[in-house]
Amino acid sequence: MRRRRVTRLLPVLFVVVSVAIVSSPARAQQAEPQANTFRAKIKAKYAEKRERFMHRVKDLYFAVGCKVLASEAGILPLTSAESYLTFVGDQTIIDTKDESLRQEAMREGLERAAKPGECDYYRRHPEAAEAARRAVAEAAAKR
Repeated sequence: MRRRRVTRLLPVLFVVVSVAIVSSPARAQQAEPQANTFRAKIKAKYAEKRERFMHRVKDLYFAVGCKVLASEAGILPLTSAESYLTFVGDQTIIDTKDESLRQEAMREGLERAAKPGECDYYRRHPEAAEAARRAVAEAAAKR
């Protein structure tokens, strides 16, 4: 009688083990897309913050080039590599690509200011000039 039980259980045991073995890789494959999704979200968030920072750098150097802000020294706390790390967050080192993007944003802002008629923007939008001055003053007060 005992032999019959074992013989009957053997096919059932085989099916259970087979299902467990087949479903394990399926679970492992499902975990991978979730990890990729998480990495993609983090990467997208970082890219968005980097883009906002670079836009701010362009705008501030445009304001310096248009003489809306007194000097480049006043905006350094807002455009430096250290402020980039603070702005982006969760980043412990500066990627060389990020630094080159920051340098390019500085150059683009100054080049835009050098174009004839571009600085008229601040005459048409005095609130933008005031916002730039306020941002520099707040940064100076934090130091």
